[in-house]
Amino acid sequence: MASRRVPFVLTAGLGALLLIGSVAAPASALPDGVQRIGGADRFEVSAAISADTYPGPAAVPIAYVVSGESFPDALSASALAGLQGGPVLLTRKEALPDSIRTELSRIDPVKIVVLGGVNAISESVVAELRRFSPTVTRIGGADRFEVSAAASRAVFAPGTPVPTVPRLYIASGENYPDALSGSAAAAFKGGPVLLVTKTGIPAAVKTELLRIRPSEIIVLGGIHAIDPVVFDELKRDVQAATYRITGADRFTVSADTAEAFPTGTTKTVYVASGENYPDALSGGVAAARSLGPLLLVRSDSIPDDIKAQLRRLQPTKIVILGGTSAVATSVETELRGFLAP
Repeated sequence: MASRRVPFVLTAGLGALLLIGSVAAPASALPDGVQRIGGADRFEVSAAISADTYPGPAAVPIAYVVSGESFPDALSASALAGLQGGPVLLTRKEALPDSIRTELSRIDPVKIVVLGGVNAISESVVAELRRFSPTVTRIGGADRFEVSAAASRAVFAPGTPVPTVPRLYIASGENYPDALSGSAAAAFKGGPVLLVTKTGIPAAVKTELLRIRPSEIIVLGGIHAIDPVVFDELKRDVQAATYRITGADRFTVSADTAEAFPTGTTKTVYVASGENYPDALSGGVAAARSLGPLLLVRSDSIPDDIKAQLRRLQPTKIVILGGTSAVATSVETELRGFLAP
């Protein structure tokens, strides 16, 4: 099938989500309206997003811990955490932030998965994480692409609740914006986000694609992010229906990715900066759990394509991720005009 912008909706993935049970429950404890989840730094924002998404006293089944100092490993985490009913929490390489310690104590995860090797998260941090869960595992690899494939393999293994992958998203592992928007959509549709280079499919990712054989592949981003040669290789070798979501910039891609969410049923929309990545790394899980998209905005304005998507979705709740330096008060005020009556 030809590369094109993709304004369509499939519902098979929602059924896959419901198989897992805990994922499709309403997430945010915040009331309707425009709300903001902020903090003094990216780690406090990460902890606050987790607290809002999982407010109950019961232990969460899983928590993903990823670097808050670089983005690659976390790009694959949000979709998988959303599918498994747990948060994505950010850490420093050499020290677990106090806010994350507090949140881990509160949510009492049954399992913690650390994404990334020792160059991303040190062994001393992994050792400390064992204070918060009886089971702590690390998914590493030689690079971000091996980590992406290994994380998918761990979730979509034989005997897991999602035996097939109805839709899989492909994003650049060399930049972050497209994968941020794709994480919520991927979880909603019941599949992972796998990373590629601009000009090729890394061997580990190719192996994972051929293993899980998705019914449909969505390539996120234009030819400057992912070359046509990669798109053509996906169509030829994986033999799945393959589409591309493209546009003038990351905001258009974000808006078009949100087409995965049906008009009239999506009540909560999450908004984060498209000019930096930390807040959105944890926010994709929250959006997926609320069965809504993660939309990217500029720090001081709402792009026109995002406005159009907000008008289509007519949310009753909009949750801004990050403080006013990430998303300005003026944007918060303007967002109120997109709430459904």
